Amino acid sequence: GKKWSCPFKPTPLTKAECEAEKGKLGIKECEYNEDYWAGAVKQCDGVGNMPTMADLGKIATLLYDGAPSVGAYQDIHNLTFISGTSTSLGLPQLDFSLWSSEEYASGFAYSRYFYQTSTSYNYYSRFNNQNQAICQIN
Repeated sequence: GKKWSCPFKPTPLTKAECEAEKGKLGIKECEYNEDYWAGAVKQCDGVGNMPTMADLGKIATLLYDGAPSVGAYQDIHNLTFISGTSTSLGLPQLDFSLWSSEEYASGFAYSRYFYQTSTSYNYYSRFNNQNQAICQIN
């Protein structure tokens, strides 16, 4: 039922920018001078407008044959990606990863990766510039 923006590469925040806005945006901790996750949070206007890990699991369900049930913190292997589905939903072609709204620890946040035959979650350093982000739209 939620609607999401097209994915984008976040513009990173400096540690000072993160510290200045963390209360307003719902960020718990700031660690890096090139914080791509915090940049995504800012571009989405707060963690509440980013997907949870459960939301990313639901997105994964749409991208693989048989609509597998993908839990928030679950890796699934031996899947078959449905060609063209990601682009029809406005998502990139494989392989790609999306930031979640969830911080793991100082300097880390969760994301989900989407591959041809699997989907997995992990927490990554927030200076990782490979993850993309999506925002909830009303």
